Amino acid sequence: MAELVTIRTFSQSIDFEMAKSYLESCGIDCFGKNEIINRAYIDLVDGGIQLQVPDNQVDNAIKLLFEKGYLKAEDFEPTSEMKWMGKILNFFKRK
Repeated sequence: MAELVTIRTFSQSIDFEMAKSYLESCGIDCFGKNEIINRAYIDLVDGGIQLQVPDNQVDNAIKLLFEKGYLKAEDFEPTSEMKWMGKILNFFKRK
């Protein structure tokens, strides 16, 4: 069995459903991690609904999501927290 890879996280279930339906119509197997719990307890789930696909379909799924606008280049940019953490790690690597 192929490993599942999270390719996008959605805070709104409707956005997740639209992307999932699109990928499934293109023959991509999709799964939603935290889908049910997010709908029931939206404020308690950290990170939203994770759209997951098998690792052997990741490249095609990402390409399709880019084509339809569900993914943008800035979605792959590190967050300000990650940039800050990188600076700290680089500081300690130099010592």
